[in-house]
Amino acid sequence: MYTYTQDNSGKITDISVDGKPVKRGSMRGFKKAQTTSYWMLISHDCEARNPFSGVIAKLTGLEGTIYEFCKRWYDRYEQGGETEVPIQTYDDMKYFLLELNSNAYMDLID
Repeated sequence: MYTYTQDNSGKITDISVDGKPVKRGSMRGFKKAQTTSYWMLISHDCEARNPFSGVIAKLTGLEGTIYEFCKRWYDRYEQGGETEVPIQTYDDMKYFLLELNSNAYMDLID
């Protein structure tokens, strides 16, 4: 179970998972990811499909948000486009998904 706090502009400023604040690196990446033009906050449970294997993973809104960011960042990177944030942000986000839902990470990203 997770909770998060948003500022007046709607940006998430802190996240707690099972009552514990998330690791500093994860929050650093999350804050940077929110600055991109392709950022999308998902507020409901959802499903995501691995485009290569076809495996479907059930995700919480937070997990879906992280996965969508990673997918969009990587698509831009692969096409040689502007990712808007460094690879460290992508790494922070994918490892945050690993921390939250290791099965989804293995099914969707790894």
